[in-house]
Amino acid sequence: MDFGTFTIETPVSWYQFKEGGMDSYIGGIAVDETDTLYFDLGWYSNTLTETEIEVITKEMIEENLNDSADYTVIKNDNTIDNDKFRKQNVNWTIIDNKRAKIVYPRISGKGRTGVYFNSLWVTESDNDRFNLNCNNLKPKNERELLKLLTL
Repeated sequence: MDFGTFTIETPVSWYQFKEGGMDSYIGGIAVDETDTLYFDLGWYSNTLTETEIEVITKEMIEENLNDSADYTVIKNDNTIDNDKFRKQNVNWTIIDNKRAKIVYPRISGKGRTGVYFNSLWVTESDNDRFNLNCNNLKPKNERELLKLLTL
């Protein structure tokens, strides 16, 4: 598929569409009747970084229930492994001589699958970034996308 500023090889059954964007070029690829990949090319493209996990223990809740303070202090508990609560894996690779971040769910079909480039080229004074991703792809489509990204 040729989007003008980039191309991607896909199965022939997938089809492209373009959307309007204020400060970036956005659009997508319809994989099937329910799964759609979206892309964003611009200065502010999402890095596909998973939100930091915040673990609140039962003890922390109970401690705050009895407190009459106007605020809550959350302390770091180094005995809890936040990584076990994450939903996605991250791999780094090179695609077309550019460093790419590949994300995919730890449980197939439940989470984000996609690719992110921090710097495709410099426009004016900033890097153009790019992501292509979808949440909760069917496992078959998830495998197909990951195969395309890692050729």
